[in-house]
Amino acid sequence: MDVDHQRMICFCSFCGGLSLMLERGGGAEAFANALSKNVVKTRRSGQVATWLGGVAIWFSDSTNPVLVGAIFRNITDKLKISHEKLAYILDSTTAAVPTLFSLSAWGAYIIGVIGGFYQEISYSGNPTNDFLAGIPYQYYTIGSIAMVLIIALTGWDYGPMKRAEDRAFLTGQLTAEGAEVRTHAEKRELPEGARPTIWNMIIPLVILIVLIFVGMAYTGDAAANGFVGSLAEGSSLRSLVIAFFITAVISGALSVRSKVMTAHEAVSTFIQGCCSMMEVLIIMMLAWGIGSVCSACGTSAFIVSVCEGLLTPATLCAIIFIAACLTSFSTGSSWSVFAIFTPIAVSMALAIDAPVGMAIGVVLSGGIFGDHCSPISDTTVLSSVGAGCNHIDHVKTQLPYALTVAAAALVGYLVTGFTGGGGFLGLIITLVLICVIAFILNKKFGCASEANITKQ
Repeated sequence: MDVDHQRMICFCSFCGGLSLMLERGGGAEAFANALSKNVVKTRRSGQVATWLGGVAIWFSDSTNPVLVGAIFRNITDKLKISHEKLAYILDSTTAAVPTLFSLSAWGAYIIGVIGGFYQEISYSGNPTNDFLAGIPYQYYTIGSIAMVLIIALTGWDYGPMKRAEDRAFLTGQLTAEGAEVRTHAEKRELPEGARPTIWNMIIPLVILIVLIFVGMAYTGDAAANGFVGSLAEGSSLRSLVIAFFITAVISGALSVRSKVMTAHEAVSTFIQGCCSMMEVLIIMMLAWGIGSVCSACGTSAFIVSVCEGLLTPATLCAIIFIAACLTSFSTGSSWSVFAIFTPIAVSMALAIDAPVGMAIGVVLSGGIFGDHCSPISDTTVLSSVGAGCNHIDHVKTQLPYALTVAAAALVGYLVTGFTGGGGFLGLIITLVLICVIAFILNKKFGCASEANITKQ
């Protein structure tokens, strides 16, 4: 019955359709071939390029691992970068990057959760503005993105990831011996006479970005509010639904024009991609249900009444972050954590007169932790599939890195709480600690002998 929920279902479905259309349209493979010949020639540049691809494809968590994995897997394979490392790079940008943009599916959903709670308690705050104010407080989110770049540039691998990278580089074995690997879709051979180019991918992506901003300007009445104001007032969900559908049509037309697909095959591919999102849609709808039940039961009011005497601005961030991390890791769902913890955290912040944006940012950061590294998270599974990596191997190699960032973020939140220094102080401390911890762990646990590699 909720119109925004209807739009969210349509958007996620269209996102799956467009993702598969781009993957099978031939443009991704052509783009990868062009990069490997002219730009990406070393292991370091290959990892940085993949990271940049993950950051650039920011509009959906399902699009990132499938599309970026398809584009860069050919490149990383040639450079002898392990599939475990590729899965880590994909996963670290899959869920993290979309939460930093209000125009993504994640941003739209979070803003919807915030707006719904504001209506329930008759709070006059602007959901979009509070979401943006919380971005500097997403220490884990930003830290996990930054750590990928740090590892790529410095080579400070350690633990199981170091062993996987040594195995791939020294033996050329990109996955562990005997590992079972799932793939997102069967590789489709291009028909005779097909002429896909990199424009089969670049044109749809450029059109998508343009349509999203045009839609936001239109729904936000740019004539009255100005372009920047329209981004805050516009309906991101309406813009995303229309933009993704039109882009999918254009992508299909380019595939037909390049003789990669017939018109019938293009329509079938789009429908197949939409159907592949069914599990994600079910999870999302169940998360809405959990949020509604908690609201009806007065969960937030109860927790606030119990914790109000214990919480202070100094401890608020750390306590919320730990609780959100544990919940998201055990459930594998960040969206349900957002639905449950956002009302609770905002209520706590209002009760102790703390910044609402700070509370929102901490909840998002804790939710991303579980979504990033939980073995039952859909984005963790998608990243394994997109990289062609065994799922459990991906979880084992990634978890030490995720815990490194989480520990640094927790210290950042404690410093922010006790000093009242604002979001940027804690963020800087988090990033510095990530560098220090990664350097120390690399020195202590980053050296694997050839004997160990052979045993693995």
